Amino acid sequence: MPRAVSPGHAGGWRRPVSAYHPLRPLGGRSWREEAVLIQHIKSIRTSGTILPASGFLVRSLAECVDFAHARDIVELGAGTGCVTRELLRRMRPDARLLSLEINPAFIEVCQGSIRDPRLTLRQACATTLPGVLEQEGMDGVDAVVSGLPLSLMDDGVVDRILDVSHASLRPLGCFVQYQYSLSNHPRMTQRYGEVDVGFTLLNVPPAFVYRCTRRPAGEVGRVSRVRPPLGSLYAAALAAVAMAVRTYQQF
Repeated sequence: MPRAVSPGHAGGWRRPVSAYHPLRPLGGRSWREEAVLIQHIKSIRTSGTILPASGFLVRSLAECVDFAHARDIVELGAGTGCVTRELLRRMRPDARLLSLEINPAFIEVCQGSIRDPRLTLRQACATTLPGVLEQEGMDGVDAVVSGLPLSLMDDGVVDRILDVSHASLRPLGCFVQYQYSLSNHPRMTQRYGEVDVGFTLLNVPPAFVYRCTRRPAGEVGRVSRVRPPLGSLYAAALAAVAMAVRTYQQF
């Protein structure tokens, strides 16, 4: 079972591949790791993939957060804890991380492998975030980091998650979300005054990383942009494939 390491530890958790990664040799897994992998497959609609995020993607997500000032952070979709660990490693000693996960098997994995008093794990749906924050005595947060597969969810659920996330952020707080396409880009720009989209090629599949900043009322943010140019090319290729599939289905 992966060992939790305190933030700032010289040997901090930088493992590039999760213990539950499907590409690990079958003989090298314990029965518990096999059980979690099965949960990944069974929960594809809520986890979005059977492959945990790569170390490159995890770092890209974490780099979107201003840890020097962030005291209250929310994680939506803790999974097996690969992003959770990196957030904790970078957080201030007096900061707090509230992680929501709907799958009880993943909650059990995180509880058994992560020991950090700054972490609060809650089995809850992301749409219930306002109520969970109230129960935890949190009147707002500085960052929301989400690994939820929005593209696999109903439009109404996606809108609810984005709305409650936006409402929970303090001014200049950020919403961080990774996705495998730009299908939800319009939803982000409708809610945030500043949207940057990064691109991580070294993940399976390659992923876009949204960093959306909540600007104070009346303040104008920067124009939304996708970077680097490779991300734009990849997005165009995805759009072309989707259009070809729709055209084929019409015949």
